[in-house]
Amino acid sequence: MTIFDPTDRARTPLVADEKEMLLGMLAFQRDTLRWKCSGLGAEQLAFEHAPSALSLGGLLKHLAVVEFSWVSVTFAGGDDSPLWEGQRQEGKEGWSLRTTAGETPQELLGWLEESQRATERIVGEARSLGVLAEEMPYGEPCSLRWVMLHLVQEYGRHLGHADLIREAIDGTVGI
Repeated sequence: MTIFDPTDRARTPLVADEKEMLLGMLAFQRDTLRWKCSGLGAEQLAFEHAPSALSLGGLLKHLAVVEFSWVSVTFAGGDDSPLWEGQRQEGKEGWSLRTTAGETPQELLGWLEESQRATERIVGEARSLGVLAEEMPYGEPCSLRWVMLHLVQEYGRHLGHADLIREAIDGTVGI
């Protein structure tokens, strides 16, 4: 995996409209994850931090799946088949958090980039963040605003895991 400099992370706008601010915050979160995975090979990305089965590769996959699922499927009702579609394991909770030795860093990053492009396109085309999702998660309608805030929260939660896993791999720390 190529080296990613943390100073190259997307800058979250301090003053912007709501869409631009949420997309900027999400871009910063994604770039932080890329940085935490930077310079690692497939074996290191698959390293599981005991006692958990979490790995950086699993986090890359999980966040790509979660983002694509919430924005492209739940919100937009899309029929696009993501690159990871063939790996879906229905009925197996947490399947996206697991990686295999066969998943390359390029594949994992490609999935994240695919999700990012889809999110930016769909959010950019939305009339407002108040538009309701096509699907009804939890049996209730939700807005694009909720989906975006949920994604920022999801990335933020898992970036803490990524910090600990990366430090366990090679001692690299930083925010």
